[in-house]
Amino acid sequence: MTGVVGGVAVAAVEQVAGTGAAGVAIGWLGAVVGVILLPMATQLGLLVGSVVFGLRVRHVIFGAMREVAAWKLGRVTFTLRSLPVTLRCQIGPWRSPVILRCWLAGLLSALVGVAVVVVGWLLADGPFGRGFVLAVTPLMLYKLWPKRVPLTTSTGWLLFALPRLPDSERAEFVAAPLAARVYEALREGDIERAQVQADELAVRYPGLNATVSCQIAVLESRGEYAPGVMLLLKYLAENDDVPPRKMSYLLAGLAGLGFKAVEAGQLPAETLLPTAKKALNDAIQLGYPEFELSGANGLLALIEGDADNAVRFATTGAEYNHSPLSRADDFATLARAHMACHDNAAARVALAKAEELAPWSPRVAETRQRLSVG
Repeated sequence: MTGVVGGVAVAAVEQVAGTGAAGVAIGWLGAVVGVILLPMATQLGLLVGSVVFGLRVRHVIFGAMREVAAWKLGRVTFTLRSLPVTLRCQIGPWRSPVILRCWLAGLLSALVGVAVVVVGWLLADGPFGRGFVLAVTPLMLYKLWPKRVPLTTSTGWLLFALPRLPDSERAEFVAAPLAARVYEALREGDIERAQVQADELAVRYPGLNATVSCQIAVLESRGEYAPGVMLLLKYLAENDDVPPRKMSYLLAGLAGLGFKAVEAGQLPAETLLPTAKKALNDAIQLGYPEFELSGANGLLALIEGDADNAVRFATTGAEYNHSPLSRADDFATLARAHMACHDNAAARVALAKAEELAPWSPRVAETRQRLSVG
């Protein structure tokens, strides 16, 4: 609907300017370029700000759709996808003071975006330029509106909402650098180091969402899914004031962890599976993108005996997931789904990709053992 309104506005301006149908078409082209360029510019500003101000850059993704190539430079993963119209970066806290560093990175992102808009206005002397500024001006205002939903944080939220966080949310940010080191150790397969840091987190920041999430992640990395489920259920029962965005993450985690516990036979399917399914649906209702849960849906389909859908969902999850641990998990599910379809050759291909990412993962190791026996 927004695109239609923008298109009508561009057409109306060009009709007033007397440029005719050709002018309208060129104006629309300028608007499309603006819609693509401005988000890339603000993301580039955020990326540069993260590097300059000491945040942790984990992943830089250029483009959308299928992965074409991926490589690592130091601790940063770069991914190139087939449709080069977007730029995304996954950043996180690494050193204190966290809030100030995030605010400064957000400020640079905003300044780059505003600069694009200003330059657009200065050069807007034809249909293309007018279409460009008609697109980027309201889009930049929208980006400056404080908004934080699952997997997305606006520039405006970093600038205007982050400095005014309540104490409970501020504590999560203060704990984030230590939590980031737990996940870093897990990505490297160093479970013992992750355990030590998770224990330190529990001593210094007991009861925080970041603390519990790290404890659960370590349990999951050991294949102890049932204790992880119990810990998460206990946390949810004791905290009824969790914000919707954070709740969507917790429910998505509960769904995936519950499915793994059922698959491993650690908890009974008849009692846990309905709870995990409801958690999955509730996470989507709270705004968690459904396509990001393809891996969980693939594991659910596999548990329920629908191997074909398991292959489809797990393939989608593995292709579009950005986290190496989650991708390894999706490839393990894909390998098991291929085995259920009696295609061990395809299962070995999927398993090889999982082993490249996380050979120490309990599900990857167990899948390897199953295929060796098969």
